Formats: sequence, C-alpha cells, structure tokens
Amino acid sequence: MMRPYYKQSLSSKTIILAFSSFLIFASSISLANAQKNSNSTDIDTLLDSADTLFNKKKYEEAIPYYNKILSINASEIDALNHKGISLWELYKYNESLPYFDQILEINSSNVKALNNKGLALLGLQKNDEVLEYFDRLLDMNPSDVYALINKGGALLALEKNEEAIPYFDQVLSMNASDVYAINNKAEALDEMGKNDEALSVIKKAAIDNPKDDTLQSTMAFILANMGKDNEAIVYYEKALKINPNLSEILYEKELDKFNRLMGNKPKQQ
Repeated sequence: MMRPYYKQSLSSKTIILAFSSFLIFASSISLANAQKNSNSTDIDTLLDSADTLFNKKKYEEAIPYYNKILSINASEIDALNHKGISLWELYKYNESLPYFDQILEINSSNVKALNNKGLALLGLQKNDEVLEYFDRLLDMNPSDVYALINKGGALLALEKNEEAIPYFDQVLSMNASDVYAINNKAEALDEMGKNDEALSVIKKAAIDNPKDDTLQSTMAFILANMGKDNEAIVYYEKALKINPNLSEILYEKELDKFNRLMGNKPKQQ
C-alpha cells in the first residue's frame, strides 16, 4: 500500500451572531454586552495568534492558544477544529477525535468536522467506520471535493484501488490540476501495475509543483517500480530537500525502495 494524499477541511473563521432580548433592563444589557465584547476581543486576538502558528505548521506552539480560547468558550468552532487538526498533524489521531465530535454535537452536519473525523479514524485504521463520514458528506453534496478525494484516499488505503479511481476522476473533471486527485490516481494506477499510465498522470503535476514533497516522492516511487532508478533518485532527492523527514512518513513498501535507492541501511528491530 502506498501513502494516500488527504485533503483537509478549509479553516475559514466562523462568524457567530449573538441576539439579545429587548425585555432585559438596559443596565443589564450594557454589562452583558461589555463582557461579551471583552471575551470576543480576547478570542479574536488569541485566534489570530493561534492561526498564524497553525498556518506556519507550528502545531505544538498553536495548541496552547486554542486551549486558552476553549477555556473562554468551550464551543468555539474554529478553536475546536484547529486544535483537532493540529493533533492530527502531530499523528495524535485518537486525541483529535473528541474535538471533531464536540463540533458534531453542536452541529451534526458540520462539513469540516465530518471530513476531519473521517481522517482521524483513517489514521487509527478504523477502516469499517471511515467511509461512513465521507459518504455522509457526499450525501449532502455529491460534488464536495474534500469528500471525493478523501473517500478515494480511504479506498486506496484499503487497497481498493479500482474503486478509488472514479472519485479522483470526478474531482479532475472539475479541476484538472488538483494535485491531491492527480497524486492519488497515480498511486492507484501504480498499485494496479499500470506504471506507464501512472507516470503519465503524475509527471506534469510533479514538474509544475516542485515544492510538493508528496508528488516528488510518489513520482520517485513510480519511476523506481519501472526500473528507472537514476530518475527515481533525482525525485527522491527533491522530496528530501523539501522534507528532510520524508522517510518517517513512507509506508513500508515505499521505505524499502527509498532506502535501497538512497543507500540507507534499514533500521534494526
């Protein structure tokens, strides 16, 4: 099995509207509104700081800010979602789940939480549960790009390569340059032994996106499977330049190929 390329939910800020009753005394309104405004200002400031770190992929540094936000408002959707994603990015899939679940308790149709819970379950290899969440998203919106790519990625992880391809094709019919769909379709084709077709799918994307380590390493793996070792080494070197920790995220089959080509000794058990 190769490494599926998953698409995370968008993380735009949620606008929360608060309505007050005209029946409350004016003094009470002023006091309550002052407290709300103060809390809102604190949360906005903390979110700005947290999201700056989050967007720089400094997830461990961002988490304390999300914790502070949640101590002020335990139902703040963006903080819940971004803390969950931060934990997911740190491979703490089990710890990320409660944050997506809490969002779903607030709104059972929240597309971000459904998508991200599916990814967390996939990280935990709870394969029987995974597809349910992407299917729910597709029932709500059959053209949801995140759900299409991630359901295909889940099928790819389950080694259902032929079933996965139509989901990537649907995305590519809407956006022919979507790198997630291109990468995963190429992986599926390669796993099916269709190396030439896999190479034709990914080659342009790998050239057009030279800073994408996943595309570069997938390209390398496909070339290695075709016996084009010298070309494969070039792409592995590109991937390593982007991500020096590349070997830590490769599946066993990829890692064996990577170590052989790069002259690395396998780690002792």
